Amino acid sequence: MAKKNLFDNLELTDNSYLLDEDMLAEEIKAGRSKEETILVQDLEEFPGHPFEVNEDTDDFEELVESIRENGLIYPILVRPVGEKYQIISGHRRAAASRVAELKEIPAIIRPMDDYEATVLMVHSNLYRSEVSIKEKALSYRMCHDAEKHQGKHSGGDTAASLGAKVSDSRRKVYRYIRLSYLVDNLLESVNQKKLAINIGVELSYLKENEQDIVSSVMEGYGIIPSLEQAEKLRELSGNITEEKIIAMLLGDEKKKSSKSSVSFKVKDLQDYFEPDTEPEKMTEIIVKLLKLYHDGALESVE
Repeated sequence: MAKKNLFDNLELTDNSYLLDEDMLAEEIKAGRSKEETILVQDLEEFPGHPFEVNEDTDDFEELVESIRENGLIYPILVRPVGEKYQIISGHRRAAASRVAELKEIPAIIRPMDDYEATVLMVHSNLYRSEVSIKEKALSYRMCHDAEKHQGKHSGGDTAASLGAKVSDSRRKVYRYIRLSYLVDNLLESVNQKKLAINIGVELSYLKENEQDIVSSVMEGYGIIPSLEQAEKLRELSGNITEEKIIAMLLGDEKKKSSKSSVSFKVKDLQDYFEPDTEPEKMTEIIVKLLKLYHDGALESVE
């Protein structure tokens, strides 16, 4: 029985078998791909490659050491672009080879168009053990845009099909794509889970200058918009001033603060302090006692 393609359900020219050794052998035998040793200096990054190569990890250092000792055993996948080779799969191995100061490495060379290259690049990275929110947002968006740009593939849904292979529903994929419309600071806030995904989705509908204002207020005042605030901002997008954005975020924050504030009357505390103790000194002592209570140094009075 013929081996099934990894992309059986996708309506595209399939190159995903290049990641499978058996299929790859067949492909090389048929002359559609070739394996060669190429110069590291001739490698180019994939334009807009959304997946981070973190070189500050023990795993990466171990890979570098392995390559220094044994060379690069498993070839990277590239496509020819002019006199250079664009990396499709193997960015981490290529980076480690550079650090290991290799001059040349093995590579599978396969001509492919922009659409096929984008889909295969994303596909080969989505199966990593950890893929961040930001990486998914940008990679799904790349596939979505590549499909729209490539007329012969119109009518499909490549991003959703790729998402299904890593258990992301179509709705989830399109929420990730929506996040890719956030300005860098807000997308990074979602990526670091300082800002919830549903709030990020609402803010993604704001114009870039409006998003920049929201980001500045968040950073300057240390506040996070609520979902309700984000929905209001989305409704007003295109017809809202900087002053209104600031007033909305800070105004609601002040209301929130006033509702949750606690106050004491001086007369209620006088029995516990010397008659001439200043209110500021009372506050200082109370805070110290609360810290002791929090740390378990005082008996609970609950």
